[in-house]
Amino acid sequence: MTSTTPNPGVTPAVGGVQTVRRLITYLLLAITVIIAANGLSGLLERLLTVNRVEVVFDNEGLATSLAAALIAGPLAALLWWLTWRDSASARDRASVTWPVYLVILSTAALLTATITLFSWIANAITVGWDPYRLAGGIVWALIWLWHYWMWQHPSKGPTRLPGAAPALASLIGLSYAAGGLVWALSRLVDSAVDTVAGSVLLSDPVWQLVLQSLVWAVGGGLLWWWHWLRVGVRAQNFGFSNVLLVFIAGVASLAVLALGLTLTLSVILELVTGAQQPIAVTLAPLGTAIASTVVGALVFVYHARVVASRSVGVRAASRLASTGVSLAYAATGVGVTINALLATTSNSILEGNIRSLLLGGLSALLVGGVLWWMTWRPLAASTPELVATPGRRIYLVVIFGLSALVALITLLVIGFQLFSFLLDGGSGETFVERSRQALGLLTATVLVAAYHFAIWRKDRVSDVAQEPIRRIDHLTLVTSGGSAELIDTLRAATGARVTVLQRAAAVDGEPDAAALVTALDGVEASSVLVLAGANGSVEVIRLNG
Repeated sequence: MTSTTPNPGVTPAVGGVQTVRRLITYLLLAITVIIAANGLSGLLERLLTVNRVEVVFDNEGLATSLAAALIAGPLAALLWWLTWRDSASARDRASVTWPVYLVILSTAALLTATITLFSWIANAITVGWDPYRLAGGIVWALIWLWHYWMWQHPSKGPTRLPGAAPALASLIGLSYAAGGLVWALSRLVDSAVDTVAGSVLLSDPVWQLVLQSLVWAVGGGLLWWWHWLRVGVRAQNFGFSNVLLVFIAGVASLAVLALGLTLTLSVILELVTGAQQPIAVTLAPLGTAIASTVVGALVFVYHARVVASRSVGVRAASRLASTGVSLAYAATGVGVTINALLATTSNSILEGNIRSLLLGGLSALLVGGVLWWMTWRPLAASTPELVATPGRRIYLVVIFGLSALVALITLLVIGFQLFSFLLDGGSGETFVERSRQALGLLTATVLVAAYHFAIWRKDRVSDVAQEPIRRIDHLTLVTSGGSAELIDTLRAATGARVTVLQRAAAVDGEPDAAALVTALDGVEASSVLVLAGANGSVEVIRLNG
């Protein structure tokens, strides 16, 4: 079940009326499946409560469930039969609407099934029997299994968007597992802090709260393990799986880790500088802080190791994404710190929330700044090695553009506050007090924009080639292998978007990367097909469009 290259391509589906036919059919199928699922859930709920005293004789609800199940159900079956019959066609299998439908419905069914079933198990610990969630979870789990079977069907499954549905399922499972672990660990830390601080909180027993969180953690972990390892999402080295990996390793996990570190440092600074509030209030964020730090670090370290084994483009994208997240934390810290300092013009730094605001801003600035320094390496930012990083120029333009947009919006806010202050001077607030949040944000964005604009200008005059010369738009390679290094070599040599099609049967003596690059030397076309044959033979075919 594991795969490392996309499924073999077939002739693309024709457009026009056939595309409209598919869109309408899949849309109607999705609607009827959803309606029928809700009806079946209602009927199953009544079946599960038929011998219990809490059953309610709701004729209107029963009629709704019967109508949804007995009318939408057969219609869904008919539409599915028509769709499944046409899916034997190579053109329908190659249509993008077929995998899009399966991705959307299977993901929606998986979300609904897991949320309802995990909630049912968690609530059973404290509340008890809940037939509503159980019925819905069973029905939607069956729908997910049905769509999963269609996705994996050897002769009728889609040939496009390989691995998209399993990759999304693995992300859902990882989110459940990480969220459950954070919640369980934070409850344990909060319980220990409450014991030390001597505070008494009226809530459910800690073991119940932890056990409920572990239900989500274990369930999500199993879901992630099945798709990540058994289905083979980890081994996929193309398309959506790479995007997912960059998001997890470069954005989500680092954001959680940075949040935990920021909260932890903020609590430490509050204690070191002499907290003015009760100790229990000061230590309140510590549970979430420690749990986020631990879980975020585990997820980040694991996926960073996976990223290290991927192509140069994936590694560069992950590092730039991490740099962007770190920069966002540092810029937020600058804005919040300036906001707090401006507040001291009319109030004492020890009054109200100004002190906590200042310490929080300094914490975000320190954590985000350190992470940014580690990922961006500003002292070596203009070295040829880093200037040649794939996607670096795009990153600089995006950061500069976003900073300029935020600066424009904050300028409009400051202008509004200025005119409001001039027209309504009797409110008692100073102009600085009115606009200190916007002034802090403006300062941070101006600094970010100025720095990245300067780096971008320096890169432009550099003699380092940042972007490969694009001689071929799309290169399709038919081979028995197709490693990440081979794809990187072809992409660097031609500037093309590379797609690898796996041979059904391996051949002996396939050409290496150097031979393929030599065969492509001087070839310029919008689309090229490269056949890597036996005994080092290479056939290059120029395609139209």
